[in-house]
Amino acid sequence: MSTPTRAARVISTELLENKDAKWINLVKITYEDQNGHVRTWEAMNRPGRSTASAVHAVQMVAVLQKSTGPELLLEKQFRAPAGKIVIEFPAGLVDEGETAEQAALRELREETGYIGEIMPDRGGTRPMLFSSPASSSSSTFLIHLKIDPDREENRNPKPQLEDGEFIECFWVPLKNLYDECRKLEAQGFAIDGKVGVFAEGLEMSRIWAA
Repeated sequence: MSTPTRAARVISTELLENKDAKWINLVKITYEDQNGHVRTWEAMNRPGRSTASAVHAVQMVAVLQKSTGPELLLEKQFRAPAGKIVIEFPAGLVDEGETAEQAALRELREETGYIGEIMPDRGGTRPMLFSSPASSSSSTFLIHLKIDPDREENRNPKPQLEDGEFIECFWVPLKNLYDECRKLEAQGFAIDGKVGVFAEGLEMSRIWAA
């Protein structure tokens, strides 16, 4: 990973032909509605998915238990479509041959340096999430992990970022996540939708439990 020397910025935006695209394609979907009418829809399609995984990508909810309460691991990363540094969960695509759980452990270590332990889903099967189902077929699992602070690798985590990746990791007390998201947005950061909805859910549980 190279050391950043300036703030990232968008230089230009132009149309991209599908033949030149590597990660997503624009497609036209033809479907039949509930009244039997044939209709079309424009959408983005992410080509390819690991044969060992039900989803294209994973999002990691990594938690460190401290004496003051649980803390959540988040990232700051510039995202060109947003034109801003975005507050995100650690995340990544599932490589061919990987399960979603294997991808979660790998991506967590590569992006943050932390070694996590996957928490079993209490429902038995993780729900498949579609981040933007009106415009994309991309699917993801939200995988919960716990971080052992006594583990040697977690005392001084060393990310393994690729060239061109610039990720800053930070911890937020789970009880303060909603307020911290509001504060970060006011400072000019963009909030990833999954982080924002997660924070809103925590805030709603406090409001309606009162």
